[in-house]
Amino acid sequence: MTQSRPHQRRRVLHIAADSTLAFVGIVTLAFILMPVVVVFAVSLTAGESFAIPTGALSLRWYGELFGDAHWRHAFFNSVAIGLLSTLGALVLGLPAAYAATRYSYRGKFVVEGLALSPLLLPTVAIAAGQYLLLAKLSISGTMLAIVLTHIVYVMPFVFIICGLGIAAIDPQLEAAAFSLGASRWTIFRRILLPNMLPSVIAAALLCFVSSFDELVLALFVGGGVKTVPLTILGELKYQLKPTIAALSVSLSLFTVTAASLAILLMRRGKVKLGAVVS
Repeated sequence: MTQSRPHQRRRVLHIAADSTLAFVGIVTLAFILMPVVVVFAVSLTAGESFAIPTGALSLRWYGELFGDAHWRHAFFNSVAIGLLSTLGALVLGLPAAYAATRYSYRGKFVVEGLALSPLLLPTVAIAAGQYLLLAKLSISGTMLAIVLTHIVYVMPFVFIICGLGIAAIDPQLEAAAFSLGASRWTIFRRILLPNMLPSVIAAALLCFVSSFDELVLALFVGGGVKTVPLTILGELKYQLKPTIAALSVSLSLFTVTAASLAILLMRRGKVKLGAVVS
């Protein structure tokens, strides 16, 4: 009887702690999601002002958003820049991730530090440095300038996620294929890429989303090239219209979907989120 009372007390304490954590989690989640709910409500207004609707709901501003050539042009630019930046980051990041994962060499720590530095440095510092460099090359203010800058910015995602995907593949598979006469390209195409494909797609999704949403880099080096974030900034200078709310909801849904898919792919590729964050 005396032994059961401490056990029951501990059980009650555990239940109370779990309930408290659950309550705090729900309150925190509600606090985080409240602005999204408000913006979603604003996007359904039928009026002209940026306010929560009090009358009938309407999809008017979504229609204006997707029917406006101004926004379509900005969307096309952002998609093109995101795809090119993602492709460039994969082309440069995959060999760097493979070399860092499979080989040991002098100065490896320095190379890894440089590859990860865009995640550590302030975005403004990267933007200022890229602006000075690209201005010297006389390509500042072009779409090429934004693409080159975004490649540097998003490549750490490829380096980290694909590096972890490569580390999860048994090196003996490569050694066996090499001993049977397979070339490096054949080993990559037939062994490495199929096994790490979920990690590659996850990295590509994160690169595209990060490039699509980036404002500071495009503001420094973009010049007259209008991306979606730059167009939003330009619209906010004159008037806050419900079109911005409709665009915010659309981008939020796109970002959440892409991030969720990336997480599922990383789990399928045996890449743990804790390893990515650390």
